Amino acid sequence: MNVNKLILSFLCAICLFATSCSNDDNEPEIFPIRFNQQDYTIRVGIGTNISFVDGGGVYELTASNPDVLGKFYIDDDTQSLMVFPKSIGESSLIITDVLVNATVTLKFTVEDFYLSFRVDEIEGENTNTYLSAGGEIRFIRDGDITRRLKIYRLNHLTHKGEYVADGVFDIERSETNIFTLNMALHRSSTEELETFTYTMGGDGEYLNFFDKFFEYNWDKSIASKSLPVKRIQMVLTDGLNGCKISCSLQPF
Repeated sequence: MNVNKLILSFLCAICLFATSCSNDDNEPEIFPIRFNQQDYTIRVGIGTNISFVDGGGVYELTASNPDVLGKFYIDDDTQSLMVFPKSIGESSLIITDVLVNATVTLKFTVEDFYLSFRVDEIEGENTNTYLSAGGEIRFIRDGDITRRLKIYRLNHLTHKGEYVADGVFDIERSETNIFTLNMALHRSSTEELETFTYTMGGDGEYLNFFDKFFEYNWDKSIASKSLPVKRIQMVLTDGLNGCKISCSLQPF
């Protein structure tokens, strides 16, 4: 009898062990968190959403320069890393995936805030040699709310923008609600600034962005309160010869 009980106990133990192994085999394997790239350039004052795949769901985040990177956290529901940079500079972010004991390091460069407009089309005689179709105009705001400009030209071989010129800008508003863009540009600091003046047209929505980010403090009647358009267009018209430069606001 004792032998039979011993054999029965042994068989039960084997069954329990087999069941346990079977349950372990059914559990999904956890892979470490992964990002598409390790280096990111973002703008100060603008929240950035960076998607990722996999991950165990429990993370520890450490920034090398929290004064630059500001607020950051992982939204596991949307599988996104959220970053709200505080100032310009550089910082790395170490993300530890606790459940799989793995780490990944992301590097961030935080630039001054800017509004980016792509030059879509130029109609007429363009006297501003710094601007060309496919190029980019960046209206830059630094910590002192200085209104700076940078111009880029599209390289059709690399499909990337190449620096052309920089300078400053200002926007004037008349009593009749006409907005005029004044820009002064040069290729290097050793050259004199060339000035250009344009009447601003297109979708009034972009004027709200200039008002907000560059602190013009215009009243709130500068643009329509209708639903935002999918593509916000700015049209610059040369008052001397009527040349029209059509631009579209890029996402930020």
